[in-house]
Amino acid sequence: MLIVGVVGALVLTVGYIATNSVANAVVPKPELAVSAELQTKLLNVRRTPTVLSTVSRTGQLRRAMASFNSQIPNGSCAVVDWLNSEELSVAASQLVTPASTQKIVTAIAALEILSPTFTFETSVYATGDVASGNVQDLYFVGGGDPVLVRKEYLASEKYSTINETSLESLADSVVSAGIRAVSGSIVGVDARYDAVRFLDVWPAEFRVVESGPLGALVVNDGAIVGAQMKPDNPAIAASTELRTVLGGKGVLVAQDPRYELSVPANATKVASIKSAPLSSIVQEMLVNSDNNTAELLVKEIGYAKKKLGSTAAGIAAIQEHAASWKLPTPFTVVDGSGLSSMNKMSCANFLALLNRGESTLPSLLPIAGKSGTLRSVFTDSAVGGRLVGKTGTLSGVKALAGYLPLEGNSPVKFALIMNSAGIDNQGSYRPIWLSFGSALNRARATPTPEQLMP
Repeated sequence: MLIVGVVGALVLTVGYIATNSVANAVVPKPELAVSAELQTKLLNVRRTPTVLSTVSRTGQLRRAMASFNSQIPNGSCAVVDWLNSEELSVAASQLVTPASTQKIVTAIAALEILSPTFTFETSVYATGDVASGNVQDLYFVGGGDPVLVRKEYLASEKYSTINETSLESLADSVVSAGIRAVSGSIVGVDARYDAVRFLDVWPAEFRVVESGPLGALVVNDGAIVGAQMKPDNPAIAASTELRTVLGGKGVLVAQDPRYELSVPANATKVASIKSAPLSSIVQEMLVNSDNNTAELLVKEIGYAKKKLGSTAAGIAAIQEHAASWKLPTPFTVVDGSGLSSMNKMSCANFLALLNRGESTLPSLLPIAGKSGTLRSVFTDSAVGGRLVGKTGTLSGVKALAGYLPLEGNSPVKFALIMNSAGIDNQGSYRPIWLSFGSALNRARATPTPEQLMP
């Protein structure tokens, strides 16, 4: 029995030693534990390339805008948005006077209410013996076309009309219809719109100089080539120009132009001409900041939606339609051109409109250093030839809203509406604009390698 007990004790001892050895082998001793540190940063191009690229690029633009911020005058607003990231927001909800950036509102409303393919039609009717070619009167009927021009007029414009409707082409159609002589007159008819030639919300000094007289039959913005003054009635001026052009083509019109409100029931349509599509007309308005075009578009909107070609009807239709835009702040619209200081808009609203029009507006706006009202601005800037935007100018107002396109990326969208005494002077706003352009240029389609590496 003693021998058996000794043997059992030896077996238990050997088992304990073996078991303890195994346990020590699989449970690390505290002093031998290894402390490992990640060698690759958590936010790294190899881990999250898209996120890091976006953060790096927007961060660079945001820092540039933070530096620019101090240059914005009091009473103004500014917003910059890129990749759905707010890069600058200064008094974004404050209502300011937008000047001609108001035309962005008019542009979007016209394209949505009338459609981009809408065209204006101008017609000519004749009374008398049309078959013989010797007629009594020609009725020149306006359809609201704001860019109907005579070729000689283009050279006199500060910003030449683009996408124009040719008065000479209409005259050629009259000749092709066999008209050889008119014993009476060319009669201007502009009954499509009302007879309000100037808006009472404009300063008196803007009349004729900045816009008007307005009407459904306007040639050369109401001017007669070679004449110093515009006639009070643009339909008379238009008829005078058609008479001159027809005369150059051998069609004699015996009597001076006159004005009537309708075409006789027995008149025969002998010619007509359609404008370029509305998208091209809107481009004319935005590139050249054409006030007449803006105001006639408002009247056409009124005619289309309210059956009344007036500014009041057009503004009412725009306001009703704008409810669908769900703009972030209230606003006030009193004209289509922005000539009135009574128009009020916020930078937040402009950003919303730029987002809404992102697929169409960029190609319709003037190009920095190249065209329209931006042709002499940013000529030596890195954004020259790239930035597109709508300008605006009134006494104490200077505005710029638009896009900085980036190849293969969403554009940077911006609005800078400055309301400050004297800001419309070139020496005041140009340095701010150039600084703003430099800050916008910090946006890059792709980040630099240095921005992405750990």
